[in-house]
Amino acid sequence: MYFDALTLAAVVDELRETILGGRIQRVLLTGPLSIGLEIYAHGRRHQLLASAHPQLARVHLVQGRLTRGVEQSTPMLLLMRKYLLGGRIVAIEQPALERVVLLSIVKAPDMRNRAPEADDSEPDEDAVAEQEAQDAAGLTDETLSEPRLPPALNAAPAPSTVHRPPSTELLRCDLVIEPQDRRSNIILVDDNNLILESVKRVTRRMSSRVVLPRQIYELPPPLDKRDPAQATAAGMEALASAGQADLGRALVGAYRGVSPQVAREVIFRTLGCAKARVDEPLPHFTLAARLRELFTEPPAPSLAPGEQGPAAYAPYALTHLPGAEPVASISAALETFHAAREALTGHSQRRDALAQQLGTARERMARRRDQINGELDKARELELLRWEGEMIFAFLHELRRGQELLEVEGRRIVLDPRQSAVEQAQARFKQYDKAKSALAGLPERLAVADAQIAGLDELAAMLQISDDYDQIEQLAREAEELGYLREHPDPVTARRKQRAPAARPLHLVSSERFDIFVGRSARQNEEVTFRLGRPDDMWVHVRTIHGAHVIVRAGGRELPEATLAEAAGFAAYFSQARDELAVEVDMCRRALVRKVPNGPPGLVTYRAERTLRVAPRKPDTEPAR
Repeated sequence: MYFDALTLAAVVDELRETILGGRIQRVLLTGPLSIGLEIYAHGRRHQLLASAHPQLARVHLVQGRLTRGVEQSTPMLLLMRKYLLGGRIVAIEQPALERVVLLSIVKAPDMRNRAPEADDSEPDEDAVAEQEAQDAAGLTDETLSEPRLPPALNAAPAPSTVHRPPSTELLRCDLVIEPQDRRSNIILVDDNNLILESVKRVTRRMSSRVVLPRQIYELPPPLDKRDPAQATAAGMEALASAGQADLGRALVGAYRGVSPQVAREVIFRTLGCAKARVDEPLPHFTLAARLRELFTEPPAPSLAPGEQGPAAYAPYALTHLPGAEPVASISAALETFHAAREALTGHSQRRDALAQQLGTARERMARRRDQINGELDKARELELLRWEGEMIFAFLHELRRGQELLEVEGRRIVLDPRQSAVEQAQARFKQYDKAKSALAGLPERLAVADAQIAGLDELAAMLQISDDYDQIEQLAREAEELGYLREHPDPVTARRKQRAPAARPLHLVSSERFDIFVGRSARQNEEVTFRLGRPDDMWVHVRTIHGAHVIVRAGGRELPEATLAEAAGFAAYFSQARDELAVEVDMCRRALVRKVPNGPPGLVTYRAERTLRVAPRKPDTEPAR
């Protein structure tokens, strides 16, 4: 799905109607590649989101209050607080048919050191304080109403109509948002057109267009294409000589700002189908007219439905996609579309990040285990010292003064001729006792390390099969609670985690109406087995593989084979073997399951089991309530 120049033009029109002239009262990073601004304009707060994500780049207004997604204060965030917070948006510009939008911000110098976050109170008092600050700095409606473009965007020098007080210098900057797929970026530019900071830094090795602090900001080079708003029948006829057989691709290659979706819409409005060839007989005049109307008619945002949420959005009526419906605004369309996409992609990104953290923790724990094993190897070498001391005492009556070697059972003991045999034996015992006390507790430490590695492996396995964002967060909390990951010191994050309720095990009902409980984390596995499970219930788990603990509630009844097969299938599905054709699953009475002594949650031993070989089975019904 393309965030094209036509969509950006509709967004810019909406931003001019809603936030132009507004005051920025909150700035934050909503993610590593996205920023959020809270703007007070026309008597209400507006939330502006801008993202430089390679697949989800866009800029638009959102309904809910934006939340922080990056805990650290990055250079970009600190500079935005300095240059944007408290400033007014005096211009919103988009170079014609380019995916670039520029927000010009003017700020009084005495606002530079304001608090980084605005409170949630009503802005009436803030507005009064702001007006007083403007009056003190000489900021008037005329002062703030004149838009300013950086040199890169000025086609010709604009007449200077801004009157500044002689003793006051306004702080001016530009926030440049470039939603251009993998080349997307968000750049803060000062009044001298020098880059202050950006979400992505681009070096000369990466691109000829450098984006680094203290470098001059330059617009992306324009493409050598025709203006779609000036499309003619002759231009459409010339597509046949462009060397592109597909009409949609030919339109994209010939006209600026035309995305593949725009091309499909133009073709459908002209021919009644979304694909055509340039060598076919075509109504060139109508084709040009339909292209012109898309770029000149007022925005009419729409959304087309799909199986997993909206399939497409557009700032015009989508006629080539069935079921498309109008939307109140282009921002509403973008928010709805990307909310569905981020629900699908956000959990996978979070899962990958958490998997990397768990992998790093496991490597650290494995190094610790290797170190303990090395110390145990040294302890085994110390036994030689004890043996030598005992042999010296045993053969004390045979040793001569000045003797340098003692042979016992084919083994040689090197002696120091300058010391007596008693002194040498005592020295060996003393060295042995000293080293032995230093190595005390190594077996216990090794057992702890092995248990932690096993716990990390279990969490990593459960993470691998987690398809739900809340479930991934549950695993992250468990990893922190168990000491595998370091908890973030930020108090806001800590309070949010304390309020988050722990996820419950999955509750299913078999086709024969037996309750089945499935654990999907270490804590849930422990809860399923030892809290929900009763001694006569059936405990089910995939053989020799990390996965879910499953309990089939017997309730004093005989469990039918069909129900056991279902439970085994669920256990196979919620395990590392979910993609296998068939999996061996063990089951036994819950009374025969025991916790591993001093082991992490979820690790157990069992006996008297029976084994079924079943195919993984995904639950095909809603969880029981």
